[in-house]
Amino acid sequence: MRKAFFFGIIFEYFACYGIKLKQIMKIYMFISMLGLFTIFSSCSEVEIVESQIDFLFKETKCSNPWSNSQNVIDAEYLQEINYYLVTDLGVGYDSLYITGYGVAQDCEACFCLSGNIIRLSAEDEFSEVLLGVGFELD
Repeated sequence: MRKAFFFGIIFEYFACYGIKLKQIMKIYMFISMLGLFTIFSSCSEVEIVESQIDFLFKETKCSNPWSNSQNVIDAEYLQEINYYLVTDLGVGYDSLYITGYGVAQDCEACFCLSGNIIRLSAEDEFSEVLLGVGFELD
């Protein structure tokens, strides 16, 4: 009986101000739920979506968009390719390297394949430019 009397006093107290206790409890419940949601949602990690695409270019004897690789060491040749990609095409990339795993053609024409394959990883936004100058998707 004392509990009923106690809650009766509280209801009467808040009723003086035109506010019901149930409405106040709903507001407190909403604010606490909103706070918990904010705390737990801010702790989750954001997944980074990688949009890197691997490209390859089958090097020819002398009809590459940059100068040919004969009588040039790999480091200098990579600098020439880098200069062409960055300066002429405006392409940003992460990795650039040369492999000798391609098929070499036994001919001396400019369009004959040398056997070197140039590989690079670039953002998806540069794919149209790279495909337009002869790169292929790896």
